[in-house]
Amino acid sequence: MAAAAGVSITTVSHVLSGQGRISETTRRRVAKVVADLGYQANTHAQQLVTRRSRILAIQLANSIEVVTGAALVPNSDYFLEVLNGAAEAAAEAAYALLLTPPDADLYSLNSFAVDGAILVDPRGDEPFFATGWARDHPLVTTGRPIAVPQAVPVVIDNDLVAAAELMLDHLERNGYRRPAVITTDTSRSYTFDLVAGYTRWTAARGLAPMVAELDEPPTVDDVARALGHLLDRPEPPDAIFTTSENLALSVLHEARARGLDVPDRLGICSAVDSGSLQLTSPQVTGMFVHPREVGRKAAAALMALIDDGGTTERTIEIPVQLNARASTRRDSRL
Repeated sequence: MAAAAGVSITTVSHVLSGQGRISETTRRRVAKVVADLGYQANTHAQQLVTRRSRILAIQLANSIEVVTGAALVPNSDYFLEVLNGAAEAAAEAAYALLLTPPDADLYSLNSFAVDGAILVDPRGDEPFFATGWARDHPLVTTGRPIAVPQAVPVVIDNDLVAAAELMLDHLERNGYRRPAVITTDTSRSYTFDLVAGYTRWTAARGLAPMVAELDEPPTVDDVARALGHLLDRPEPPDAIFTTSENLALSVLHEARARGLDVPDRLGICSAVDSGSLQLTSPQVTGMFVHPREVGRKAAAALMALIDDGGTTERTIEIPVQLNARASTRRDSRL
């Protein structure tokens, strides 16, 4: 390529790496030669020079039921989309993405010499933290580790406190006055923030909060019992706000079994939207949290840490979008 472009090998190297002080004319000439010759970098050679594997690890939370026969991937559109987004961003930068189980053996993981890791909805007690692995490797999380607080260079997150209040305002506009929350363990930041938003919203209106917290991973029977306890209260809720789409689907199933009309007798909505919520009758209101973008931003932030380092802690916030559907469209006069 250097011979074809009439420049030195060092000049070609600087153009390919984006380094050095090269004139724009020379840079364009070299880039054209690279394209014309169909050059592709030798990944193995790059690994030897940079001492990097170009492999990223990603671990998904085990907070919900897993797909039968695929214990690495929870049964949730959210996690699949985060994984897809991270894989896309990694592939675009010539990185591989290694999916690790929640109980990953980090000694085995080290044999892959991964350059860094993404933890999706961590608690803070994962092996990545407990073994000290995170002190020696770049790490990005989606959501804050709060059960065991940990310092993380970059956190990708949604403002879920505000998202909860947005959803509850929607319920109020549609005539619901006594919303309750069904959630999984609030030791994860996304459930903690959603319940915090709910608690703040009810306090501002002088309402007593109604929160049913389930162990991870919850079952359909767990949800049925939780809904039953809420409906047996002297003043039962007229709407259920769940912290995941699977919880919302279980609530809808139990409401049907009890002969409750949705949305007139009971409104149902989820803090996480997914395609499955549009396959029910009625379709279920959900909060779209842009999971694919969460995954892309997490991978991009991790690769930036690997390339540039940096120790300043920061949060990258991803917006949310309320998708109102029939499960909460009740006459506001009721």
